[in-house]
Parts: sequence; C-alpha cells; structure tokens
Amino acid sequence: MLNATVLFLLGCALLCLTALMGVTALGAMVMGEWSQAGHLLVDICVTTFLGGALMISTYGRLERLDRKHTIWLLVLLWMVVPVAAAQPFLSDPQMRGFTAAVFEAVSGLTTTGASVVGDLERMPDTLVVWRAILQWFGGAISIVTAVLVLAPFGVLSAPINITIPGYEKENLAKSIVATSSHILPAYVLLTLACGLLLWLAGLTVFDAICLAFATVSTGGFVPVNDGIHAYGSVTVEIILIVFMIAGATSFLSHRAVLLRVPGGHVDNRESWYLAILIAVCAVVLIAVAGVSGDAADIRRGIFRAVSLITTTGFDNAAPGAAVIPFVLVCAACAIGGASFSTAGGLKIFRMVSMLNQGHRELKRLIHPRSVTRAQSAGKPIDIQLMKTVWSLFFVFIFTIAVVAVTLGVEGVTFDAAVMAAVAAVSNTGPAVTMASYDLGASFDFSYLALSDPAKWALICAMILGRVEFVVALSLAYMLFIRR
Repeated sequence: MLNATVLFLLGCALLCLTALMGVTALGAMVMGEWSQAGHLLVDICVTTFLGGALMISTYGRLERLDRKHTIWLLVLLWMVVPVAAAQPFLSDPQMRGFTAAVFEAVSGLTTTGASVVGDLERMPDTLVVWRAILQWFGGAISIVTAVLVLAPFGVLSAPINITIPGYEKENLAKSIVATSSHILPAYVLLTLACGLLLWLAGLTVFDAICLAFATVSTGGFVPVNDGIHAYGSVTVEIILIVFMIAGATSFLSHRAVLLRVPGGHVDNRESWYLAILIAVCAVVLIAVAGVSGDAADIRRGIFRAVSLITTTGFDNAAPGAAVIPFVLVCAACAIGGASFSTAGGLKIFRMVSMLNQGHRELKRLIHPRSVTRAQSAGKPIDIQLMKTVWSLFFVFIFTIAVVAVTLGVEGVTFDAAVMAAVAAVSNTGPAVTMASYDLGASFDFSYLALSDPAKWALICAMILGRVEFVVALSLAYMLFIRR
C-alpha cells in the first residue's frame, strides 16, 4: 500500500521539523538555556537520521501517487511527525510521561491549543517557543494539504479552481514545492506583521513571537499563565483580533490580494459570512453577559466572539469574569472558519450549504414538483456535494459522541466531557475554560488531570478534526470494508 514517494515525502516532513528544531536550539543558546539546547541537539540527530534514511533509501525510485497513497501519506504524516515533535517536551519535568508529551505536540501541530502544562512559569522558555513553532508549522501543513490533497479529492466540499503555477494534480511532489512557494508567503508575511505590531504595542520580543505564531495559525497557546488578560492592553487585543480573522479566512484569497488579482476577499463570500458570524456571536455574548454599557465588557464580548469563531481559543477575561453557556461555546467552535484557512470546525461553506439545502427541501414540501437550484457562496451545489457535506456532519457529531463517552467512562462529568470533545474535534482546546453549564462558574476541568486513555482519545479527536474525517473514513474503507 505504500510506495517510495510516500516515504520520501514523510522524510521531507521530518527534515523540515528538524530545521525548526535547529532554529529553536539557536534560540535556546541565545536565551542561555544550554541544557535545553543540548537536549534539542540530540533530538535533531535522531529526527535527522530517520528523515534522512527515508529520503536516501527511496531517492531515485519515486513513483506516481494515486488517491490511496495520498491518504496513506496524510495518515503517516499525522502519526509520525507528532511523535518526533514530542521529543523536546520529554526534557520538561512537568510532562508526566510520553503520553503528555505527545498530547502537547499534537495539540500544537493541529492548532488546537489544549495544554497539559500546569505552570508555564516553570516551563523552560525554549519549550514555550517550541510549542509556538509547532502551532505555526501545523498551520502551514494544514493550508498546503488543504490545497494539494483535500480540495482536489473533494474532501473540503468547497469549489476551487487552482491556478497555481507549477501545480500538477498527477505529480504531488512537484505540486508541494509549487504550492508552498505561492501560498505560504502570505502566511509568513502575516506572521511577521503580527509579531512586529505586537512588539511595537509594547510586548517583549519573546511574547510577540510566541503570540504571532499562535494567532496567525489560530492555535491558542499563550506564553503566560493568565492568558491575554495578563498583558492588559487594548492595542494588543485589537491586533490579535485582526490577525485571528486573517488566519481564519482563505489563504487563497490572501494570495490573490498579494498578487493584486481582482476580487480576492471581495468575491469570496466566506469572508463576508465570517464577518457576519463574528458580529452575531459578539452581540449574543454581550447580551448573555448582561452588559450595561461597560466598555470593558463589550470589548471582552467582541474578543471572545472572534476567538471562538476562528477556533483560536484566546480569552482576554480576568479570572472570575463571566463565563459563557457551554451550548453557545460548542456552537461557535463547531462552525469554524473558512476553507483553506488554519481554522478548525466544520467550516462555513459546509454550514451554509446545509442551511441552503434545508431551505430547498422545505420549499419542496410545499411545491413537490418545483425545480429549485441550491447555491452556496455563489456556486451551485449538487446532490453529490451535499452527500459529502452531510456525511462529514454525521461523522463530526458521531466522533464528538464517542469521545465524550470515553471521557465520561474515565470519570469526567457529562458537561465537561461534551465540551472537551467539541473543543478537541473543532481544534479549539482552550474553549473549555470559557464555558459554563449552569451559568454559575467555569468548568472544573483540566487537561493535566485526565488519565492517559482520556488523553489518547482527545489526541485522536484532534487529529481527526484536522484531517477532515474523510481521510480516516477512506483509510477504514481500504483496510476493512473493501476486504
């Protein structure tokens, strides 16, 4: 089932991870954390050996990838890379074993932001930077795989006309280079702009870098214990709002803006839908909080709305501030951002498609013989597309149910189990601390306190949420049903 190209590309991914480890090791030396630099150098040697061995042993024997091999590549990518990325975390005493390290690595790479670190003040700065880099790397992987694999195979369900120079659907290896060189510059430029503006707003270079990586990738890891509230800056919150929205909108549209192609975000209805969703969510959150005109409460409602809809998970509320009914948090996280973005969730295109199809079926109940044509984002939607959308929706709900039951068996209360499952599948890990079941207080819930089986259930949920479920279903079909 595997061919040489799959292993070669897996080796390339490991070497890219090695390069990021090298950057982190240099940062450790600059910060004077020589022991962490030593641990990273050992991890670099191990990962380089594995990645190099895969590339050298398969070089010159590259084959064409079909859909089956591409699915295997994605599965192996999300199984092997997180394990390699977990190595640096094992040097931190707060990581209670291999499972905790893998959980932290998967949470970063899937841009979920759920953490098992009890006290960031005790965590070496090198590992805080490594968490941020993993989020940024995971966001880049998500964008590239969405354009290269998920969209051409119809997984994203969003219509796309790929006009990237050098893109060849039949040659994945060549297309990776072409896509990365045309899509990722927008990702890099947004990250640099975010980091620079945060530094000009008064943050330290360390905090600005970590927050920029987390914001553009819609990751959710914050380098301080008290979250965004610890910075106490309205300017910082405004910058984060702008770049969270940028990370949750289509990077194909960002590319069009950079190339000065007419249309861009103006013609992309998902960008408009995202703005409308954020506005509606902000109004609801402000109303639920019972605001009496306090500017701080209004600001908190807007920030939380952006954070939840973009599946980032940042919170600018002070400890003890009003929490949100967990039903609202679940709904906001589940919707997610735009296609071809770093955001998680079901994606706006699918939600709009289901609403349009539902409206179409209601009209047919009144006029059974009428001929109606459903559209979404200005594109016609046919029955085949809707089958994919509704299948994904069913698997999304089913996965949440299975994960919630697993957490319940491990002793987690019902409301916390459901919220944690939704947060993991929608890649919005920190959202659990923003929710309340009875409007009285936030959940008494901590990822650190979970058992290892519960952590592995959430690890699987985070990965399933990031690979859009269809990959796992296709693999299950190839391995079991087809036989």
